[in-house]
Amino acid sequence: MDTSIKRKHILNSLKQLLDKYSYSYISMQDVADEAGISKGGLRYYFPTKESLFLGLLEDFFTGIEEEHMNMVNSYAEGGDRALLSTLFNIENFVLNQKNIKVFINLILYGLEKPEMMKPISAFFRKHLEIYKKVIEQAKTDLPKIDKSEFDLQFLARITQIILLSTGLLEAIDPIGIEPSKLARYVLSLFAEESSRAE
Repeated sequence: MDTSIKRKHILNSLKQLLDKYSYSYISMQDVADEAGISKGGLRYYFPTKESLFLGLLEDFFTGIEEEHMNMVNSYAEGGDRALLSTLFNIENFVLNQKNIKVFINLILYGLEKPEMMKPISAFFRKHLEIYKKVIEQAKTDLPKIDKSEFDLQFLARITQIILLSTGLLEAIDPIGIEPSKLARYVLSLFAEESSRAE
């Protein structure tokens, strides 16, 4: 079997295990058993658990980046429908139930292993740049949205997502978010809604 194919098979086996168990409970022997190879055979391709997870990280994030760029490039025809479709598809890949388990495990493992944090940070910075492009396009291409379609529970969940995820993102790829500035911005999202209701 070709080396790249064998490596891919091993990484897919690790993904299968991460769909069922936390990274901390998975041993090299577990991965070897899942892949149907000996532990020595596994170590030929990935000498350590760290190298195995680094391989998965590279493979997983490369897949996400390729999906993102394909979707952003498909936006070339313009229009709000294309833009909304791009945003939806960008996160649909990440939020797939199996993918999110891998994603969370990679981040948790990265928080323990400094050598893994560098590529994780690089991924989040690329992700940030993609959103900057999408936001610039949205400023001119998206029509005004009637915010009345978003109920209170939806708005509360958006606030929860923003505030709870900011700390994690700043730990991984800091850009110097000021908590007070963030709070003011989140409140401003709903201030217009309040004034309209009045």
